[in-house]
Amino acid sequence: MKNLRRMVILLLSAALLPVSCASEKPEDGTTDGVSGQNAEFTQPSAEAETVPETEEQFVTDGVPELDFGGATVTMAGQGTGDDKGNNNLDMTVEEMTGDVVRDSIYQRTLAMEERFNVTIAEPLMTDYTTISNTIKSMVTAGDSTYDFVVNQLAQTSADVLNGFSMNLNDIPYLDFNMRWYPANVMESASVNGKLFLIVSDMCLSYVGQTWSMCFNKDLTTDLGIENLYDAAREGEWTIDKLKTITADIYLDANGDGERDQEDTYGFTMGANGINGCMGAAFLYGAGQQYLDVNDDFSFVHLLDSEHAQAVAEKFYELNNQTGSCVYNADGRTLTAMMTRAAVFAPSQLGHYYVFARDFEGTFGVLPMPKFDASQERYATLCDAGCNCISVPITCRDPELTGAMIEAMSAYSTNYVNPAYVEIALQTKVARDEESVEMMQIVLDSRVMDFGYLYCGWNGWTWQLSNLFKDPGTYSSNLQKNLKMMTKTYEKIIKMFAD
Repeated sequence: MKNLRRMVILLLSAALLPVSCASEKPEDGTTDGVSGQNAEFTQPSAEAETVPETEEQFVTDGVPELDFGGATVTMAGQGTGDDKGNNNLDMTVEEMTGDVVRDSIYQRTLAMEERFNVTIAEPLMTDYTTISNTIKSMVTAGDSTYDFVVNQLAQTSADVLNGFSMNLNDIPYLDFNMRWYPANVMESASVNGKLFLIVSDMCLSYVGQTWSMCFNKDLTTDLGIENLYDAAREGEWTIDKLKTITADIYLDANGDGERDQEDTYGFTMGANGINGCMGAAFLYGAGQQYLDVNDDFSFVHLLDSEHAQAVAEKFYELNNQTGSCVYNADGRTLTAMMTRAAVFAPSQLGHYYVFARDFEGTFGVLPMPKFDASQERYATLCDAGCNCISVPITCRDPELTGAMIEAMSAYSTNYVNPAYVEIALQTKVARDEESVEMMQIVLDSRVMDFGYLYCGWNGWTWQLSNLFKDPGTYSSNLQKNLKMMTKTYEKIIKMFAD
């Protein structure tokens, strides 16, 4: 049935190609559980009656019929000129190209313009710092050029401390119970009724920059490694299993008698070991989080625990065993897998889409490993380089802004995300049906957490390299950082308390 749905989506996506005017709309499929809760969808156009039934119904937003009289909607967002980080795919594309993902985004713009009688202007900027500086200048000047912002998560979470962002709970039409938002957003990201940034299915980079584990399937076959998909299904894909499998893998591939990056190792975490968002993905995958925020705005550092120390010890062993290597050829651990420098490497889902499409070998995909088999579920994070949505306090028309965010998010759930997940990733990129299954497990295991979401550039994420630096030093390194981290998060939480 899953194959049937992807076939339906492929057939429907072909209908996008001849469209040349705003009155013609694409027909596409659905995802199954990319984010949030299920709901029914009734397509407002007659064309919907010709769409064959799939396993799930479309979902619809609660935005009423609105006519904004030809108003221009201006969004500030990244446009890198390519899709290597997936960030610019959250915004607009200039023309139909025949690529099912980009064409679905193009169609989204046309659909929004027709539905609300608006013109969407997206003056894309080259990087997240430029966007940040532009919004700061705009708000300081009392200007309202940009209706909402789609910018990098880490930068946005740092920017909200300036007080330049609206409480999203005050924006009309935004319904955070809908499936295009993370299912636990109100519990994990909203404090004291305040929410200053959010991801939705409109942010395709929230899919693309989700961390997973990839492995070179040709090498695992040659090395006689067990069927890891079965281990994942049975809940036994753990850090210890990864460590045991990779501990003694070393092949002098270039035959020079020296351990170097042209040889083959069991595992790599890249150039710097565990740090940053990749390290956080491992940490959260092991059932660990940063903070527990209480109703009275006090909080507990969850990293100051026996479990966190136990996780740290597992990381020390994994990163310092014979079968692990430092790999810094191009900054992407996925490349280490493709060049056979490492059998296993953490990678973002979007890297498969961008860099592995033409890979001639065979690779597999797994969730991030659990701490142990008794851990209830797999978990992972999206890299803080993904985009999120915020609204400047100078927003000229919150009704227009809310309608656009909600409707674009719903459209993305129905059309853009299926094109990206079920066609680009699971049909064109995945090498086996098991990887399709595992990719869905990865997407369903994403965690939305206050401590990570509002980490900015000063929170725990950027201290992980210090915490996991040397074996047996976790507790002492934690204590060195604890006072500074307490002040950092006190400042953040004060914004919610005031």
